Amino acid sequence: MIKISVIVPVYNVENYLRECLESIINQTLKEIEILCIDDCSTDNSYSILEEYAKKDNRIILIKNLENKGGGYNRNIGIKEARGEYISFIDSDDYILKDYLENLYNTAKKYNSDIVNTLNIKTYIEETKKTYKFDFNFKNEEFESEWNLRDIENLSSYNSVAPYVWNKLYKKSFLLDNKIYFLEYKVSTAEDADFTIRLMAHKPRISFNNKSIYFYRKHQTSLTSTVDKGVESATNAINHLSNALLYYTENFPNFLPEVSFKLWVPVINFFNASSFLDKFKLFDYIKSFSKKIFIDPKFVNMESTYEYSRYIAYLIIRASENYDKYLLYTNLYSDISLIKGDINRSSNWFRLFGINNTKEYLTIILFGIKISIKKA
Repeated sequence: MIKISVIVPVYNVENYLRECLESIINQTLKEIEILCIDDCSTDNSYSILEEYAKKDNRIILIKNLENKGGGYNRNIGIKEARGEYISFIDSDDYILKDYLENLYNTAKKYNSDIVNTLNIKTYIEETKKTYKFDFNFKNEEFESEWNLRDIENLSSYNSVAPYVWNKLYKKSFLLDNKIYFLEYKVSTAEDADFTIRLMAHKPRISFNNKSIYFYRKHQTSLTSTVDKGVESATNAINHLSNALLYYTENFPNFLPEVSFKLWVPVINFFNASSFLDKFKLFDYIKSFSKKIFIDPKFVNMESTYEYSRYIAYLIIRASENYDKYLLYTNLYSDISLIKGDINRSSNWFRLFGINNTKEYLTIILFGIKISIKKA
């Protein structure tokens, strides 16, 4: 019996592929298959795959005839997988030897549809140093209750990170609910789109944080080479628009809860863009912001991370153009440093505030009132 199908998309990672494969073939859980999908690599990646396939008959090689992109490759893996569960491992990352066994045992213990680990380490190739991801976690296994608010909730021990490589998925759950990736050749936020759509189906969720995943960051990695600008942000908008459409057509009652989760990846890519790219992207971001309505009751206002992204939503919704966006943003800049003093002053409601009425959301920035009519 194949317990886990490990899906490894491969493209030009000859410097890191051996370490990735070694970490998988030496897992303490032996009942696995390893589906390696080569996406027309132009370096020695496929030769390395052939070398390892000769040594380990659990490795199955699939070679694309043309470059298709990560979403296409992962979909091939889902369709070809014979295991009870599926694991996605990026070909420049690696895992500890008991990574799969810990997750699988937890999956069986709780009959889980998804098993997570938040014990994620970022390995910086250039400095050879390892850093902990931002998520909080407890070193134990446990079952979690389904909650859309847990998607990328940095302050929660139950956070469902918007990545696909730190989880196990029950294959039947993906197939029964027809959860696949969009197949853009160059993709951004595909993990977020996949995760947010999947969560609509109320999966049984558990955690085992004894499993450790090492996410490698290097100059040629996708997160380093994809321009943090127009292409990345527009791809992110395309993916999150897909998730928005999915909820609108199939789960409209969840839209109030999920809208903020759709917004966060979009604004993150916009924030990471250059000044010039923000100018080019503003109309796209503005258009997306008008498709959603974020109710502040579904935002953790105590979290600086969530609060700042909610304020960005309000400012972009209220800005007629990029110049107005800059004006409102500059007025708001450094507000976190003086918010306490303003709050203690008698002028608080005249200087700064958020008012939520039946028909409007209103943000007040230094006396400037910006109203947004609710959809």
